[in-house]
Amino acid sequence: MNTITKVLAGTVIGAAVIAGYRYFRALKKAKDYLLAIPQVKLHSLSLTGLVIRIDVTLKNPTTASFKIKFPFVEIRYKNAVIGTSQVINKDISIPKYGEATIEQIMVTIPLTSVFSVAITLVKALKNKEPVKVSATVKTIINLGWTKLDYEDTQELPLKV
Repeated sequence: MNTITKVLAGTVIGAAVIAGYRYFRALKKAKDYLLAIPQVKLHSLSLTGLVIRIDVTLKNPTTASFKIKFPFVEIRYKNAVIGTSQVINKDISIPKYGEATIEQIMVTIPLTSVFSVAITLVKALKNKEPVKVSATVKTIINLGWTKLDYEDTQELPLKV
């Protein structure tokens, strides 16, 4: 191998390493910059329990497009977990500088599960008092060659 070939091969390999590093950094930033905006609404209220509807908008303000798993949502009231959504094995694509909205994630809260906390919640809703719940959105960001856990918790008013 002559000197020019070696220099050219070294330049190509170096450029590939730099490009790979930049791509890796951009994808790692995606986890830090991904924004989950949940909206929580009372879907139904009955003597057996209540159903809460969650719509989640995921915003990606980065140059990396990627896929995430369907979000798992946990609802807390007064520091007690009162309900969770179903686990769904579905991929959702989020384009670069784009967003995806996942609608109608339903969380059923039976009155018998966390009886005293759920009863307090139901009484407040029936009396039309303002109620705040904590919604935790959990998912996995699939970057192709690696997967990153993502979790975001927000306190939100429960809209009737």
